Amino acid sequence: MSSSTKLHTQPSDSPALSPRRLYWQNDLRYIVVTLTVIILAGLALRTYELSARSLWFDEAFAWRLTQFPFAEMIQCVGQDNHPPLYFILLKAWAAVFGDSAFALRSLSVLFGVLTILGTYLFAVEVFDDKSDGLRKRGQGIGLLAAAFVALSAFQIRYSWEMRMYALATALAVFSSWALFRALRPPSRLHRWLQYGIFALLLAATHYYALFTLAAQAIFVAAVLLTQAEWNFRTVLRNQHFRHALLTAILVMLACLPWLPVFLHQRAQVRETFWTHPVTRWDAAELCYWIFVAPEAFSSAPRSVQLLSADVCLLGLYMLWRKARMAEWYILWSATAPLLFCLLASEFRLHVFTPRYFIIAHVFLLIGLATLVWRIPRRLERNIVAVVLLVFFVGIYVDYWRDLDIEHKPGAQGAAAFLQEQRRPGEPVIVCMPRFYFSLLHYAKDRRDYHLYSDGRPMPHHYGTAAMIPEDLITDEQLRTLRSRRVWVVDMAGGNMGFHAVPVPSEWVVKERRVFSDLVGVGDVIVLRYDTSGGTGGNPAAEERRSP
Repeated sequence: MSSSTKLHTQPSDSPALSPRRLYWQNDLRYIVVTLTVIILAGLALRTYELSARSLWFDEAFAWRLTQFPFAEMIQCVGQDNHPPLYFILLKAWAAVFGDSAFALRSLSVLFGVLTILGTYLFAVEVFDDKSDGLRKRGQGIGLLAAAFVALSAFQIRYSWEMRMYALATALAVFSSWALFRALRPPSRLHRWLQYGIFALLLAATHYYALFTLAAQAIFVAAVLLTQAEWNFRTVLRNQHFRHALLTAILVMLACLPWLPVFLHQRAQVRETFWTHPVTRWDAAELCYWIFVAPEAFSSAPRSVQLLSADVCLLGLYMLWRKARMAEWYILWSATAPLLFCLLASEFRLHVFTPRYFIIAHVFLLIGLATLVWRIPRRLERNIVAVVLLVFFVGIYVDYWRDLDIEHKPGAQGAAAFLQEQRRPGEPVIVCMPRFYFSLLHYAKDRRDYHLYSDGRPMPHHYGTAAMIPEDLITDEQLRTLRSRRVWVVDMAGGNMGFHAVPVPSEWVVKERRVFSDLVGVGDVIVLRYDTSGGTGGNPAAEERRSP
């Protein structure tokens, strides 16, 4: 038989010519292109005007910690409220890329993009239906969930903040992905150890992650017990149980050196912290904050809170119906942090803050994508998906409009003004830590910047862990300043109210400028005083009389 004849008689199901294989390759190209577009869209939204908004207190505090030597930084972190991983990564990142606002926030952007990718991988892993050979269900849910994460204003908001929230969210989805891989039969120790690495990193990022890890542990226990028909002896003989137990022990042993620090931090939060006990209205309003108002500029009306909570509960109920293993995990991961937070509040550990629920939020978005994919007809499903994506974009646009960054320069604008107007050697006295670290970050000449202290100990959530004695200036030191001109930074508005430096009565206000920031942050008020004597009077009253 000739070679040409052989070519024509090649079997039609050969891998080289199989229509199924070619279709799979085309499908894979479509997925890669679509996922790339989603990731690039998420990246664009997260880097747009990345450095325009002023660093607020929490971000500037994180920057200040990176200015300490490594060992001293770890010690300072232990005096605050968080585990050390994010600050270690931020310090290393700053060493490579610098400490500008854009450079420092880019680390969170990276984690935000990884969250988009991790969301897709997790959905494919848990919804993979190998019976159709093309994994269409998992890939469809994964792409839609990734798009929701990419366009979510709440996810975007904390993907460009110089804090650990985006890192924690990325590790949460990757640890969930690794957990389901570990639960595949047969049990493989290396997969459980892979999950253990993600779990350890998550525990070292944020203490709210402990709620997520506890939820994962309970889920694994429930799965193993269900599969064993609640026969504990069968569970004990299960290789998954043994590998999971070994992984948990290794993770806990790795966390053990930090345990004394954690106990100290927990005591601090219990004694003095700015949060309050959780109420039912907090839980209801949380749904509004994470889906509609990511900045929580103001409290929503009770009717809006109830409506938001009802919509979330309805979605959870619909997900619960016909729930299988994947849906149960999503439901539990989305709700467990709030349940554990309510439980902690009963024990006087008040740690309810909307931004801490960014981990739970990503699972709510995955659950939403799952509900959309349940719509049987493709046309209706696509219409609902498009409507939701347009809604997400609209929320983001509305949120960006509310930010009004152009007219709210905050500490960044105040620092630029001081840089232009201040003469060498003239001191700057800041009334509160809220703006002190931010002004230091933006100041080109940081000499003679001081934070006012009335001599009483400050609560730890004022950022005392990042302060050094040279930062503080007392009333006695104010009175002995030799500079004829002194710049004072007061604050008004925001959630901390009005605060002013109690300057000596003979100082006279010569100039006043206001630099507004976001509603919750307040206004930066810069005043120039003449210290040579005059009719200074009460500084607060003097400020109000100033034009």
